[in-house]
Amino acid sequence: MNNNDLNLFENLKEKIEAILFIGGEDIKIKDLSKYFGISVDKLIPIIYELKGERKYSGINIEITDTNIYLVSNPKFGAVVNGYFEQEKKPKKLSAATLETLSIIAYNQPITKSEIESIRGVNVDSIIGNLENRKFVRICGKKEAIGRPNLYEVTEKFLGYLGIDYVNELPNYQEIREKLEKLHYTENQKSE
Repeated sequence: MNNNDLNLFENLKEKIEAILFIGGEDIKIKDLSKYFGISVDKLIPIIYELKGERKYSGINIEITDTNIYLVSNPKFGAVVNGYFEQEKKPKKLSAATLETLSIIAYNQPITKSEIESIRGVNVDSIIGNLENRKFVRICGKKEAIGRPNLYEVTEKFLGYLGIDYVNELPNYQEIREKLEKLHYTENQKSE
């Protein structure tokens, strides 16, 4: 390792943070890996360490399967909304949106067609709006015909509710156990 390599690794977390500040949501983890000459497997723990250090600050780090970016801390969402929308009342979520979010939160990861099967209606526009608000995100692909997107709720949504983790949702454990039993029973019938 030469002097240039050592300089590149010095203050690596701070350098990543500076890149994130300027880069917005377009920063790919693999591009950071390539730039710093460090494997993705070695970079991921560094990114999660940086995320942990930022957890209680005003700025947090959001990580998806491929990208990394800065977001405001959801705990300060009311203050941020109040400042930027002083003349507007914060938008409340519709009953249909809340129902869709509940289905995603308690069943995640879940596909759009599975949500539609539970709700009995098309959810294209609701999912689009939730993605735009950064309340849900695509977290992968289901190993099924067509490889549909899998959705999960985000930290921003949890912050909107005033909680840190999805398992803090009301009756979360009880509902998850019932869903797992139901899923197990359905799988047994199909075999």
